[in-house]
Amino acid sequence: METAWFIALISAICLEGLGRKYLPALPDAAFYFLKDVVLLFGYLRFRPTLPVRRTARYLYRGFQAAWMASFVWTLIEVFNPEQQSKVLALIGLRAYWLWWLAPLVIAGVLQNARQKQRAIYALLSLAVGVAAMAAVQFTSPAESSINNYESKDDAYAVGPITVASTGRARVSSTFTFVSGFVAFTLTVPALLLSIGLDTQNPRLRRFALLATFAAAAVVPMSGSRVSVVIGIAILGLSLWSAGLFFTQVGRRILIGAFVAAALSIVAFPDAMLGVQSRFDNRDETAGRFAEAATLLPPVALMTFDYPALGVGTGMEQNARMSLHVGTEWDTEGEVGRYLVELGPVGFILFWITKLGLMVALLRAYGILKRARRRGAAAAALSYAALTMYGNLTFDHNWQALYFMGCGFILADVVSVLRQNAAAKASEDAASNPSAELRTAVAAGSS
Repeated sequence: METAWFIALISAICLEGLGRKYLPALPDAAFYFLKDVVLLFGYLRFRPTLPVRRTARYLYRGFQAAWMASFVWTLIEVFNPEQQSKVLALIGLRAYWLWWLAPLVIAGVLQNARQKQRAIYALLSLAVGVAAMAAVQFTSPAESSINNYESKDDAYAVGPITVASTGRARVSSTFTFVSGFVAFTLTVPALLLSIGLDTQNPRLRRFALLATFAAAAVVPMSGSRVSVVIGIAILGLSLWSAGLFFTQVGRRILIGAFVAAALSIVAFPDAMLGVQSRFDNRDETAGRFAEAATLLPPVALMTFDYPALGVGTGMEQNARMSLHVGTEWDTEGEVGRYLVELGPVGFILFWITKLGLMVALLRAYGILKRARRRGAAAAALSYAALTMYGNLTFDHNWQALYFMGCGFILADVVSVLRQNAAAKASEDAASNPSAELRTAVAAGSS
């Protein structure tokens, strides 16, 4: 049951675009919210266990008050006078908070070793499928129907988007838009690599590394400059944090990565050429990377225009176009949207809440590193680095993939802490046998 639920969850996340493109009889909203329904079902059916909840609180300690204050602020903003749609407000609340449940549910499900292995195989298979679909789209003519984006809703009827220098489409693979595919290429390869590094099963290790290289090889097909830069940085960070630069396993992975990159360039030369040509536009490229500075609150507060009290939770969600809701404060970037929706106070509260996620992942990294879980530690550090950059509220693909990865990391931390507790109990019993006897007697008398 747990494996079937997990397969349904990752399929709803990664295959949404196929449903929206090729099943016109069903409304777009059915596919958009399907993963939310699956997540809620999992939460109710597989309630997070006490060890999972305690571990999550332990990792996130010190930031609970900021989380609660941010949650309350988004509720208050639902009643902002500028808020024009209660439906949009509910969508906004869902965007801010629903997927915080995912790590707890996934970590609980993955505590069973057999279920975890099945879930991993399902994730690897889906990742290879997404990469294969991207390759098919990229080699197809840009005007081919396979490269169309959403077409049923006039508000989203766009595509394909091409790279000017090559005429090739910026692929979306199984996602609705290229942004979803970019989110996949930034979050999933780091997770797949961690699985390949940690597993003791040679067959699973080979499959995991193959899936990692396949997912990494199609990164340039999105035409995104940032995804290429961050993808390379994440690979280097993962190998460094796992201590693999000077080990035999690490050298094999590096050689495999270089071979995969070479094959990708030879087989799909236009992919890297297209990304390179976009780098040549220095003004646009500089502007893109300058956006990174706005992740710091002082810079953001001085850069963007925003109302002092915001315009209301959900008012900057993409769904506003379908609901025909507009505001004079429309903006594109995630940071600017926080400021417009929540105002400066709400923005700072939510920024601290996201900072708590990054700190929690860094704490997880320390625990996993000490336990010699090199792959899981590398994933925790990679996800920590992605936290502030990631579009966790206004891109439903980003948030779903990110929090799914956090669930895998949390599962590994729970497992390590449980093993540490068992080892300590055995050590105490060996050093003081009478303590175990007193405990047994006390339990019997009670």
